Amino acid sequence: MKRAGQKNLKTRLVSLVILVFVCMLLLTGLLTSCSKPLVIPGVSLGYYIWKDSGNKIHLVWSADRVDNNFNGIIKTDGNFDSIEKSGIENEDNIKVTGKEIDFSASLSAKDYADEIIISVSNYSFIEFDLKMDNKYDLSRINIGKYLNNPASEVFKIDTNYFENLKKVPWYNNHPFVEFFHKLYVNKYLTFIYIYLIGAIIIGLLRITRFASNRKKGLLIGMSHTILFLIDAGIFIMLWYANGH
Repeated sequence: MKRAGQKNLKTRLVSLVILVFVCMLLLTGLLTSCSKPLVIPGVSLGYYIWKDSGNKIHLVWSADRVDNNFNGIIKTDGNFDSIEKSGIENEDNIKVTGKEIDFSASLSAKDYADEIIISVSNYSFIEFDLKMDNKYDLSRINIGKYLNNPASEVFKIDTNYFENLKKVPWYNNHPFVEFFHKLYVNKYLTFIYIYLIGAIIIGLLRITRFASNRKKGLLIGMSHTILFLIDAGIFIMLWYANGH
């Protein structure tokens, strides 16, 4: 019975490791394989802006099953060649006047998201003035696949904005830059915390995977060495990601 219980525990640990690995691969794929952000209508809340392979600008506003109002102004020094609409209802108001688009739309528990797709030519900038419930909330305005937030309430993107955004290393984009900065500020605690988590995993391996192995002591020693190298590698990565 004891051996059977140890075998089941080993199987569960291996399954957990495989599951975590697969989830990491999926997450990496989502973050690096496409240019558009992941928007889930009914869950995501705010504005999402990106440019597709046809150089069209997408603006989506989404609510999380709560009544919200979205209104704004989009301007350019170029020409709005076309504006496609998706999910726009009759009560929503979108007005195009020359080089300016004014819109006002509401979302509810039954209406999760609206989208406009803009084709712009001969422009050096596109200016956005976006509000949610008649207030500015920069944390709810997300630009590009890494969901970068603008620095000001009224902001502009130029012709090469999204191309330049692709050149920025992933670890210098939102939200990684803030996360890695916080870890680096508390770098010694981060180092100790990661090592403790690894030591717990090694302890579990010691009483399961390594228990019946004649070279148990050697395996445990090698595991701690590998853990230290991984911890040191993370420390160096945080050091590099924070501009050193």
